[in-house]
Amino acid sequence: MVALNNNFELDNPSEDVLAWCRSLVAAAAQDAVWGIPRSGTTFRIDKKNKTLVLIVPGLDDGDDFRATQRVFQHIGWEVVDNDNGTAKP
Repeated sequence: MVALNNNFELDNPSEDVLAWCRSLVAAAAQDAVWGIPRSGTTFRIDKKNKTLVLIVPGLDDGDDFRATQRVFQHIGWEVVDNDNGTAKP
């Protein structure tokens, strides 16, 4: 399990964190669902477009969404809040 606890880790994730993210999307099927248990934040994995699409907002005021957005950009993935591709503020 990978946990990010501060802005430095979000902006400069370690290779272990990036490898974990890459392995997650590599192992997932197109349109698989992935969630973050601590908040309930849940995404659909769109492998064709290298996008994580938020399908269930978490109970954490968007913290896990924003953290995921910041880290996944380092592996070339976009994280959006709906199927229209709108990035959440």
